Amino acid sequence: MFEAVLPLTPEACFTEFVDLESARLWLPGLRKARVVRTNAQGRPVEVSYEFGEVLSYALVYHYDDAARRVRWVPSAGLQDGVSGSASFEAAPGGCLFRYSLESLRGRAPTHEADVANAFCGWMRSRAARPQRSRGGPP
Repeated sequence: MFEAVLPLTPEACFTEFVDLESARLWLPGLRKARVVRTNAQGRPVEVSYEFGEVLSYALVYHYDDAARRVRWVPSAGLQDGVSGSASFEAAPGGCLFRYSLESLRGRAPTHEADVANAFCGWMRSRAARPQRSRGGPP
């Protein structure tokens, strides 16, 4: 399991992590993410991913908003996806981020840490940017 403290609120980190359509902005090697299915709230429940030329799979997501936790499993019949979870809780200095994969399915031994570190880098860069007021220019 990977753990890190991020300099943002747990709510902000959870919201960013579960914005699966924006994962291409921080997830290493992600070429394309496509939402296959959403729930009644419009949140992605099944997402297909393409990495490079050879790796593609779909994951099914389960959200626990109260605990700020998300779990995922490979979509039925697909072999290359990995099961895992991420959670976000209050900690001194911001948010304790925990990221865990249940197996690596042929990925590099550093895959779990690589993905988690990429997310941490993305969130730290977001924390360092000046906040824009709502309704202002992008």
